[in-house]
Amino acid sequence: MSASGTPPTGTPSGGPAAPRAARPPARVLGAGAAVLAALTVGHLVVTAFPVDARVQAPFVRSTGIGEPVDLRYARLTVGEPTGSTVLAPDVGTLLATPGVWLTVPVTIEALGQPRLLGFAELIGGDGRTYTVFTGGRSSFLPGTAQPGIPRYATLQVEVPPEALPGAHLRIGLEQKDQRRDDVADVDLGLTRADAEAWAADDTPVRAVAASDVPPEEP
Repeated sequence: MSASGTPPTGTPSGGPAAPRAARPPARVLGAGAAVLAALTVGHLVVTAFPVDARVQAPFVRSTGIGEPVDLRYARLTVGEPTGSTVLAPDVGTLLATPGVWLTVPVTIEALGQPRLLGFAELIGGDGRTYTVFTGGRSSFLPGTAQPGIPRYATLQVEVPPEALPGAHLRIGLEQKDQRRDDVADVDLGLTRADAEAWAADDTPVRAVAASDVPPEEP
């Protein structure tokens, strides 16, 4: 009690002083800082390297013209591409284009069981992707390949000339879903000279129907 009869400031009248909050031990503070640091680093890693995108991405197998590439479901060999402003399909009339018809022979050797390849696209040198469907003007219709029997098919795609130099062809098993599966990526070895020559050529290029019989040499 002070001389004036007033209790000291901060002390309840008639009772002991209130205890001060205990400071956490240094080891607790250290552990908390470590957790925060780990969370921060983890956030940065996930942000910089999206895990989902990497886990879901296809397994791209690179190859070139005439070089077999082994995929989970088949061995593929892509032959020399040809091009023109006119396409001679196996059935039907001639098809002309203001761009270029690119045709690519593909040999498929199925592994393990019969395989029906349904995915193809051209990654153009112009930075655009040209989808090759299982029907329509740009198409890839290889049919079912049997194990032990090579399947010969022709891919046809209609593109502008500027898409040809540096173009890559991608082929896979499933048309709608290539996640976590093998996809062949073929450098077609095309140049600007090829594009200019084919854009000025109206000699029809053939799109031979798929078969188990090797195509006749032109």
